[in-house]
Order: sequence, then structure tokens, then C-alpha cells
Amino acid sequence: MPVIDNINKAYLINNIMNSFIKKLPGGILRLIRKKRSVIFFRHSYYHFYYLAQALRKRGWNAILVNLEDPEGPNANYFHGEDINLFSHDHVQFRKNIEDFFIKAKKEFELFHFAGDGYLCFFPEYTQHNEPPDIVEWKKLNKMVAYTVSGCNSGISQTSLSRWSALDNGKSVCNTCIWQSDSKVCSDQKNLDWGKKVEKYCDLICAEVLPAIDYMDLPNKIIREPLSMCLDPTFWHPDLKIPTKYYVKRQPGELLVYHAMGNYDSRNKNGRNIKGTSAVIAAIEQLKLEGMPIKLIFLTNIKNTEIRFMQAQADVIVDQLNFGRYGATAREGMMLGKPVICYIDQKEIDPKNELSCLKEVPLVSATEETVYEVLKDLLLNRNKRERIGKLAREYALKWHSADRCAERYEVVYDALMAGLPFNNFNS
Repeated sequence: MPVIDNINKAYLINNIMNSFIKKLPGGILRLIRKKRSVIFFRHSYYHFYYLAQALRKRGWNAILVNLEDPEGPNANYFHGEDINLFSHDHVQFRKNIEDFFIKAKKEFELFHFAGDGYLCFFPEYTQHNEPPDIVEWKKLNKMVAYTVSGCNSGISQTSLSRWSALDNGKSVCNTCIWQSDSKVCSDQKNLDWGKKVEKYCDLICAEVLPAIDYMDLPNKIIREPLSMCLDPTFWHPDLKIPTKYYVKRQPGELLVYHAMGNYDSRNKNGRNIKGTSAVIAAIEQLKLEGMPIKLIFLTNIKNTEIRFMQAQADVIVDQLNFGRYGATAREGMMLGKPVICYIDQKEIDPKNELSCLKEVPLVSATEETVYEVLKDLLLNRNKRERIGKLAREYALKWHSADRCAERYEVVYDALMAGLPFNNFNS
């Protein structure tokens, strides 16, 4: 067929499709005409870095943009970024953001940020109830997504304390050194933030937080894992350990890994939300009983390096108080390790129970039970191997970058089409 006939045929098909498309709802029309695009703004540990990569493999325009000093205090938790707008020169820093904002309005449909309080492109708008840049963004019919930071993300201290006490009568807030620090956590502060998130965000990635207060917005929340992903090749059970990271152990000695970032600022008189003192006490007791055991405790180490120590552990201990799991547990499971972590599956409303928590192979323990649970695991190699295998399978399903990208794409398409996506939680 001549080239001209092919062109005419293409125009004919295009005209027919356009006639059909014009009759579709506005959201679906936008979905069809626009390439999938997202700006991940500010770091969520390393999660956005790997999620952006996985989305690009699927044909997205997806980038991670950071505003922090590459040598700053949070750099240990980051694995990379696509663009860094930081400058020590305030005028240049502002110009970098202005130039990017202009680009973003032209090229991207979704602004996905992390960091409680940082619902803005420009840092000076963090305290604004109506941040001008986000107001402008929304007027362009563009979307905003948010990934939570932790247990006080839109959840009042009173509500969290009440929820956690339902399981064993113990409030998780009583283990936290910031319980009485209203600058960090208070009912008013937490709920004011939640109100702002509800007003401006179209998608909230709650990442297994309990359905409480603003983490129970049925038309905006995804509570199953969605954005907190890992690269399964970076955290691999057969990870080769560089010589300088070898942990010396005596023949037959068992290694237990436990860590806490910013330990000095998050620990007070042996009290912290992870239950570190209980882990240490359990290990000391086991030593007294003659068990050959060694603790690997790390803090303020580059996250790209700690995997080498995690990979050598026989057991990893995450947290013993909150009831949900965090970065240490995700990393440990992806490495195929048995991980101890207190898990409280219950929700105030049973219909909000999470599928991922029903499947998670974490070995649950509290500060009161960690001694028995740890001893049982250390004495049973076959059990450790079986749980480690299940842990790797779970991590691949729920937290691998490619699987998260698949789910993210489904949610994005529904969001852009103006369709409900909350059934994804079930």
C-alpha cells in the first residue's frame, strides 16, 4: 500500500477515535491523552528512588527530586536521586525550585511528596494553610499524593494510644520519648496536618498504618503497601559480603541484628519505641544461659552498607511496641531473614483489616515476650530457614519495586480517570 494511503488510513482511525473520546468523562479523556507522569518530591528513605526507576521501565515519565544537601544529616538513608535542587546560596536555591516548578506544570500530572508538613514545592510555604504553589497546581487539575512518615501522620496521639491498648492493654505512646513533646507529637499538631492532607491530597499512601483519624479516609487512602518498595537485587539472600563488612564470630556463634537510626535523639534512659533495651536484656539473659550469641547493633550507618551486616545475621529484630512493621523488617524479609517484630493486625473496624498483615511471616513479639521468641528461633535452625524463605516471598510480592509499580499504575489510572480505587485495600 502506498505511503499516502497509510497516512490517510491513520488519520481516519484517529478521527474516529477522537470522536469517541470526546464523549468520554473528563477524567478518562485526560488518562488517554496524557503519558503517565509523576514527580516524587523529597525522599521517603530510598523508596521513591526505586519506585521511580520501576515506573520508568513501564514507560512512565517518573523522577525523584530532592531539596536536601547531599551531605546533610539524612543522606545516610538515601540511595540516589534524579534531580537535586539544593544550593547553599538561598537565591540560587529559590531559582532552582522556580525553574523546576515551571517545568513540572508542563510535564507532570501527579506530585507525590513525603515528609509530614512538606505539602509544597517551595520550603517557605510549609506553614501556609493554603500553600500558593499547591493551590496553583490544583487549579491546573493536577493531582497530589502523599506517603506517610510514621505513627503521628494524621493520627492523634489519643487515638493511637487507644488503638494500641486494645490488643494487650499497653499504649505504644508510653514507650515513646516524644509523648510529651507537643512540637513533635500532639493531638492538635497531628490532626491539623491530617486536615491539610485531606484538603489537598488526592491519594494517601498509608503503608499499613491503622485506619484511625485521617488514615481512614475511604476515598483517598491506600493502606496496603504501595510506595514503600525495595530493589530485590540490592537486598538479595545471596548478597556477596565485602571483606571489610565481615562480622567476626566464634564457631557456632549466632548473630542477632537490631538497629535504630538517630539512636541518641530517639532514646532516653533506655526508653525508645523500638524496645532496644528489651532486646539487649534478652540477649544478655541468653548469654548467661550459655547460648553463644552476639548482638549486631547499628545506628547512623549508611543504609547502602547496613545490608551487609543484616545479611550475616541469623535473626533480625525490628520493633517490639508499635504493632506494624518498618524499614528494618522490610529489608530483613527481602534478604530472606527471619524477623521478629510486634504485629497487631486488628483494626477498630474489622472491615479495615489488611490482607498484607494476614500474610506477613514476621515473628511477633513484645518487650515482654522477646526473650522466649528469640530463644525459640535461635534454637531452631530449620524454623529460621523456613520463615526466611516465606519472608523473601512475602517481600517480593508486597514490597519489590516492580510489584509496587504495577499496583501504583492501577491506582494512578483510576485516580486520573476519576474512578474509585479504595477497593484496592481489600
